[in-house]
Amino acid sequence: MRNAFLCDYHARNLESYFLENNTFVGKPKAHGLTFGIEFETDFASQYARLEMLLEGFIATSDSSINGPEFKSPIFYGTNAISAFTPSIDELINSGNLSIDFHENGTHTHVGHVTLLNSLTMSYIRRFYHSLFVPLCEEMKNAPVKTDNIFGRYFVYYADMIDNTSNSMEHRNFINVQHSNTLEFRIVQYHNATQYDKALKLCRKIATIVFNDFCAFVIEKGYFEGQTLNPEQKQELKDVATKTGKKLAKAFQNFEE
Repeated sequence: MRNAFLCDYHARNLESYFLENNTFVGKPKAHGLTFGIEFETDFASQYARLEMLLEGFIATSDSSINGPEFKSPIFYGTNAISAFTPSIDELINSGNLSIDFHENGTHTHVGHVTLLNSLTMSYIRRFYHSLFVPLCEEMKNAPVKTDNIFGRYFVYYADMIDNTSNSMEHRNFINVQHSNTLEFRIVQYHNATQYDKALKLCRKIATIVFNDFCAFVIEKGYFEGQTLNPEQKQELKDVATKTGKKLAKAFQNFEE
Protein backbone atom coordinates (compact mmCIF):
# COMPACT_ATOMS: atom_id res chain seq x y z
CA MET A 1 0.00 0.00 0.00
CA ARG A 2 1.31 3.43 -0.87
CA ASN A 3 2.15 5.94 1.82
CA ALA A 4 -0.68 8.29 0.85
CA PHE A 5 -4.24 9.08 1.84
CA LEU A 6 -7.38 10.41 0.22
CA CYS A 7 -8.29 13.90 1.36
CA ASP A 8 -11.78 14.60 2.70
CA TYR A 9 -12.87 16.33 -0.51
CA HIS A 10 -11.91 13.45 -2.81
CA ALA A 11 -13.24 10.90 -0.32
CA ARG A 12 -16.70 12.49 -0.28
CA ASN A 13 -17.11 14.02 -3.74
CA LEU A 14 -17.03 13.21 -7.41
CA GLU A 15 -16.17 15.82 -9.99
CA SER A 16 -18.69 16.92 -12.59
CA TYR A 17 -19.38 14.51 -15.44
CA PHE A 18 -18.36 17.29 -17.83
CA LEU A 19 -14.92 17.85 -16.31
CA GLU A 20 -12.15 16.78 -18.67
CA ASN A 21 -8.73 15.60 -17.63
CA ASN A 22 -6.36 17.76 -19.66
CA THR A 23 -3.15 16.67 -17.94
CA PHE A 24 -0.54 15.28 -20.34
CA VAL A 25 1.77 12.41 -19.44
CA GLY A 26 5.06 11.89 -21.24
CA LYS A 27 6.38 13.62 -24.32
CA PRO A 28 5.09 13.58 -27.91
CA LYS A 29 6.33 10.56 -29.86
CA ALA A 30 7.25 10.29 -33.53
CA HIS A 31 3.96 8.49 -34.20
CA GLY A 32 2.06 11.57 -32.98
CA LEU A 33 -0.66 9.56 -31.23
CA THR A 34 -2.40 10.44 -27.96
CA PHE A 35 -4.52 8.17 -25.77
CA GLY A 36 -7.13 8.67 -23.08
CA ILE A 37 -9.47 6.37 -21.15
CA GLU A 38 -12.89 6.82 -19.56
CA PHE A 39 -13.11 3.94 -17.10
CA GLU A 40 -16.71 3.33 -15.99
CA THR A 41 -17.19 1.33 -12.80
CA ASP A 42 -19.95 -0.24 -10.75
CA PHE A 43 -18.12 0.30 -7.46
CA ALA A 44 -14.83 1.77 -6.30
CA SER A 45 -13.59 1.67 -2.72
CA GLN A 46 -11.81 4.61 -1.12
CA TYR A 47 -8.57 2.70 -1.63
CA ALA A 48 -9.31 2.23 -5.34
CA ARG A 49 -10.14 5.91 -5.72
CA LEU A 50 -6.82 6.79 -4.09
CA GLU A 51 -4.89 4.44 -6.38
CA MET A 52 -6.59 5.84 -9.49
CA LEU A 53 -5.98 9.40 -8.31
CA LEU A 54 -2.28 8.65 -7.84
CA GLU A 55 -2.18 7.32 -11.41
CA GLY A 56 -3.47 10.70 -12.62
CA PHE A 57 -7.16 9.79 -13.07
CA ILE A 58 -9.98 12.04 -11.90
CA ALA A 59 -13.19 10.53 -10.50
CA THR A 60 -16.35 11.99 -12.02
CA SER A 61 -20.05 11.32 -11.70
CA ASP A 62 -22.06 9.58 -14.41
CA SER A 63 -25.80 9.09 -13.95
CA SER A 64 -25.82 6.04 -16.22
CA ILE A 65 -23.60 3.94 -13.91
CA ASN A 66 -23.45 3.06 -10.20
CA GLY A 67 -19.81 3.86 -9.49
CA PRO A 68 -17.42 6.64 -10.46
CA GLU A 69 -16.17 7.20 -13.98
CA PHE A 70 -12.40 7.56 -13.89
CA LYS A 71 -10.95 9.81 -16.59
CA SER A 72 -7.31 9.33 -17.38
CA PRO A 73 -4.75 11.94 -18.25
CA ILE A 74 -3.74 12.21 -21.90
CA PHE A 75 -0.92 9.82 -22.70
CA TYR A 76 1.54 10.30 -25.56
CA GLY A 77 1.95 6.54 -25.89
CA THR A 78 0.64 3.23 -24.57
CA ASN A 79 3.58 2.18 -22.37
CA ALA A 80 2.30 4.15 -19.39
CA ILE A 81 -1.14 2.58 -19.82
CA SER A 82 0.27 -0.95 -19.98
CA ALA A 83 2.31 -0.18 -16.86
CA PHE A 84 -0.71 0.51 -14.63
CA THR A 85 -3.30 -1.97 -15.96
CA PRO A 86 -1.92 -4.83 -13.79
CA SER A 87 -2.71 -2.59 -10.79
CA ILE A 88 -6.30 -2.32 -12.02
CA ASP A 89 -6.42 -6.13 -12.13
CA GLU A 90 -5.26 -6.19 -8.51
CA LEU A 91 -7.98 -3.72 -7.53
CA ILE A 92 -10.62 -5.84 -9.26
CA ASN A 93 -9.36 -9.15 -7.85
CA SER A 94 -9.22 -7.71 -4.32
CA GLY A 95 -12.80 -6.43 -4.50
CA ASN A 96 -11.81 -2.78 -4.37
CA LEU A 97 -13.06 -2.14 -7.89
CA SER A 98 -15.90 -3.75 -9.78
CA ILE A 99 -17.21 -3.49 -13.33
CA ASP A 100 -20.70 -4.35 -14.49
CA PHE A 101 -19.97 -6.13 -17.75
CA HIS A 102 -23.49 -5.36 -19.02
CA GLU A 103 -23.34 -1.62 -18.35
CA ASN A 104 -19.82 -0.28 -17.89
CA GLY A 105 -17.61 0.65 -20.82
CA THR A 106 -13.94 1.55 -21.00
CA HIS A 107 -14.18 4.24 -23.65
CA THR A 108 -10.80 4.60 -25.28
CA HIS A 109 -9.84 7.84 -27.03
CA VAL A 110 -7.13 8.08 -29.68
CA GLY A 111 -5.98 11.39 -31.11
CA HIS A 112 -3.07 12.81 -33.08
CA VAL A 113 -1.06 15.92 -32.36
CA THR A 114 -1.11 17.15 -35.98
CA LEU A 115 -3.42 15.00 -38.10
CA LEU A 116 -6.62 15.08 -36.03
CA ASN A 117 -8.22 18.44 -35.35
CA SER A 118 -11.51 20.24 -35.99
CA LEU A 119 -10.74 20.37 -39.73
CA THR A 120 -10.00 16.70 -40.30
CA MET A 121 -12.66 15.62 -37.83
CA SER A 122 -15.25 17.53 -39.86
CA TYR A 123 -14.33 15.42 -42.91
CA ILE A 124 -14.37 12.21 -40.87
CA ARG A 125 -17.96 13.08 -39.99
CA ARG A 126 -18.85 13.86 -43.60
CA PHE A 127 -17.48 10.52 -44.82
CA TYR A 128 -18.17 8.55 -41.63
CA HIS A 129 -20.11 5.76 -43.31
CA SER A 130 -17.50 5.06 -45.98
CA LEU A 131 -14.85 4.94 -43.27
CA PHE A 132 -16.50 2.85 -40.56
CA VAL A 133 -19.43 0.82 -41.92
CA PRO A 134 -17.12 -1.83 -43.51
CA LEU A 135 -15.35 -2.27 -40.16
CA CYS A 136 -18.66 -2.53 -38.34
CA GLU A 137 -19.88 -5.18 -40.79
CA GLU A 138 -16.76 -7.27 -40.19
CA MET A 139 -17.21 -7.01 -36.43
CA LYS A 140 -20.93 -7.78 -36.66
CA ASN A 141 -20.16 -10.94 -38.61
CA ALA A 142 -17.55 -12.06 -36.06
CA PRO A 143 -19.23 -11.64 -32.64
CA VAL A 144 -16.88 -14.00 -30.79
CA LYS A 145 -13.77 -12.29 -32.13
CA THR A 146 -15.25 -8.86 -31.41
CA ASP A 147 -15.98 -9.90 -27.83
CA ASN A 148 -12.57 -11.50 -27.35
CA ILE A 149 -10.74 -8.37 -28.48
CA PHE A 150 -12.90 -5.51 -27.25
CA GLY A 151 -14.37 -7.24 -24.21
CA ARG A 152 -17.95 -7.14 -25.48
CA TYR A 153 -20.19 -7.14 -28.53
CA PHE A 154 -22.33 -4.19 -29.58
CA VAL A 155 -24.66 -2.78 -26.91
CA TYR A 156 -27.03 0.18 -26.63
CA TYR A 157 -24.28 2.58 -25.54
CA ALA A 158 -21.81 1.22 -28.14
CA ASP A 159 -24.08 0.56 -31.06
CA MET A 160 -23.47 -0.85 -34.52
CA ILE A 161 -23.90 1.44 -37.52
CA ASP A 162 -25.08 1.18 -41.10
CA ASN A 163 -25.34 3.56 -44.04
CA THR A 164 -28.42 5.23 -42.55
CA SER A 165 -26.86 5.95 -39.14
CA ASN A 166 -26.37 9.48 -37.87
CA SER A 167 -22.63 10.09 -37.87
CA MET A 168 -23.02 12.39 -34.86
CA GLU A 169 -24.89 9.87 -32.70
CA HIS A 170 -23.10 9.67 -29.36
CA ARG A 171 -23.84 5.94 -28.97
CA ASN A 172 -22.07 4.85 -32.17
CA PHE A 173 -19.39 2.22 -31.51
CA ILE A 174 -16.90 4.80 -32.77
CA ASN A 175 -18.02 8.23 -31.63
CA VAL A 176 -16.77 11.26 -33.58
CA GLN A 177 -18.48 14.04 -31.64
CA HIS A 178 -15.19 15.14 -30.07
CA SER A 179 -13.01 17.71 -31.79
CA ASN A 180 -9.69 15.90 -31.46
CA THR A 181 -10.18 12.19 -30.67
CA LEU A 182 -11.84 9.08 -32.01
CA GLU A 183 -13.76 7.53 -29.11
CA PHE A 184 -13.93 3.72 -29.20
CA ARG A 185 -17.05 3.11 -27.12
CA ILE A 186 -17.08 -0.62 -27.93
CA VAL A 187 -14.17 -1.28 -25.54
CA GLN A 188 -14.75 -2.86 -22.14
CA TYR A 189 -12.02 -3.72 -19.65
CA HIS A 190 -11.87 -7.31 -18.36
CA ASN A 191 -8.20 -7.65 -17.56
CA ALA A 192 -4.83 -6.23 -18.56
CA THR A 193 -4.16 -8.84 -21.26
CA GLN A 194 -7.53 -8.37 -22.97
CA TYR A 195 -7.39 -4.57 -22.74
CA ASP A 196 -3.91 -4.55 -24.26
CA LYS A 197 -5.35 -6.32 -27.31
CA ALA A 198 -8.20 -3.84 -27.54
CA LEU A 199 -5.81 -0.92 -27.22
CA LYS A 200 -3.56 -2.27 -29.97
CA LEU A 201 -6.47 -2.63 -32.38
CA CYS A 202 -7.83 0.83 -31.51
CA ARG A 203 -4.37 2.18 -32.19
CA LYS A 204 -4.19 0.36 -35.51
CA ILE A 205 -7.61 1.59 -36.64
CA ALA A 206 -6.90 5.18 -35.63
CA THR A 207 -3.48 5.17 -37.30
CA ILE A 208 -5.00 4.07 -40.60
CA VAL A 209 -7.66 6.79 -40.44
CA PHE A 210 -5.12 9.47 -39.56
CA ASN A 211 -2.44 8.48 -42.08
CA ASP A 212 -4.66 7.48 -45.00
CA PHE A 213 -7.61 9.88 -44.75
CA CYS A 214 -6.76 12.83 -42.51
CA ALA A 215 -3.33 13.34 -44.06
CA PHE A 216 -4.96 13.37 -47.51
CA VAL A 217 -7.45 16.05 -46.44
CA ILE A 218 -4.63 18.24 -45.16
CA GLU A 219 -2.33 17.58 -48.12
CA LYS A 220 -5.02 18.54 -50.64
CA GLY A 221 -5.77 21.79 -48.84
CA TYR A 222 -9.41 21.17 -48.00
CA PHE A 223 -10.81 23.56 -45.41
CA GLU A 224 -13.50 23.36 -42.78
CA GLY A 225 -17.03 24.04 -44.02
CA GLN A 226 -15.96 23.90 -47.66
CA THR A 227 -18.70 23.38 -50.25
CA LEU A 228 -17.45 20.43 -52.28
CA ASN A 229 -18.00 20.15 -56.00
CA PRO A 230 -18.88 16.71 -57.44
CA GLU A 231 -15.26 15.94 -58.30
CA GLN A 232 -14.07 16.78 -54.81
CA LYS A 233 -16.86 14.74 -53.22
CA GLN A 234 -15.93 11.75 -55.34
CA GLU A 235 -12.22 12.18 -54.64
CA LEU A 236 -12.79 12.20 -50.89
CA LYS A 237 -15.33 9.39 -51.03
CA ASP A 238 -12.85 7.24 -52.96
CA VAL A 239 -10.14 7.83 -50.35
CA ALA A 240 -12.59 7.21 -47.49
CA THR A 241 -13.85 4.01 -49.14
CA LYS A 242 -10.30 2.74 -49.63
CA THR A 243 -9.51 3.59 -46.01
CA GLY A 244 -12.69 1.84 -44.82
CA LYS A 245 -11.73 -1.35 -46.64
CA LYS A 246 -8.30 -1.17 -45.02
CA LEU A 247 -9.92 -0.87 -41.58
CA ALA A 248 -12.06 -3.95 -42.23
CA LYS A 249 -8.95 -5.84 -43.33
CA ALA A 250 -7.11 -4.75 -40.19
CA PHE A 251 -9.83 -6.34 -38.06
CA GLN A 252 -9.81 -9.50 -40.20
CA ASN A 253 -6.06 -9.90 -39.81
CA PHE A 254 -5.83 -8.98 -36.14
CA GLU A 255 -4.72 -11.87 -33.95
CA GLU A 256 -7.04 -12.59 -31.03
